[in-house]
Amino acid sequence: MGGPKRPEQERCDAILAAAYELALTEGLDAVTARRVATAAGISPGLVFFHFQSKDGLLQALLDVLLDGTLDALTDPALAALAPWDRLERMVRGELERLAEYHAGVELLFAFYFSRRDDLFRDRIEASFGRYLEAFLPVCREVAADGGLSDSVSGDDLAATVVALVQGASIQAIRNPASFAPEALLSTLRAFRPVA
Repeated sequence: MGGPKRPEQERCDAILAAAYELALTEGLDAVTARRVATAAGISPGLVFFHFQSKDGLLQALLDVLLDGTLDALTDPALAALAPWDRLERMVRGELERLAEYHAGVELLFAFYFSRRDDLFRDRIEASFGRYLEAFLPVCREVAADGGLSDSVSGDDLAATVVALVQGASIQAIRNPASFAPEALLSTLRAFRPVA
């Protein structure tokens, strides 16, 4: 393929973008070096040069999907909010991201359910663990401030919030047109004691 040589990072980004589009439209099995190279406008050898194998390419694609998972939860502006308000804002951000990026969420589920080997599962499980860890501090603050009944701990609230968001992700994939973040937020608000 002729033309000017692109910088390495630009080539990697183009390869991953092509792999992402191909995986979204045709599934993970369609992501081959030849098809990705054609879509990226490069030679198949460059795909192997950068990612060594199909599994290497798929791992890099999975990492791209997982890297954005915690972005909304670590926004520095959240620190100024009271614990319940911070928690609601974090959940709202996640639900809005599900609505906007449901195709990427669907691809993440495809990785989880179709690539059963430890190479992929371990990465996903570690990311789920980091996701729960991102909610734990604020949920513990809510509990410490007396914002929960005595029988519910901050850890319980964090597990419930993560389950709510994970369940919402399935709803966003199954029927994005009827996905209703406000209805789910009202469920979270039901946990909040009346002031």
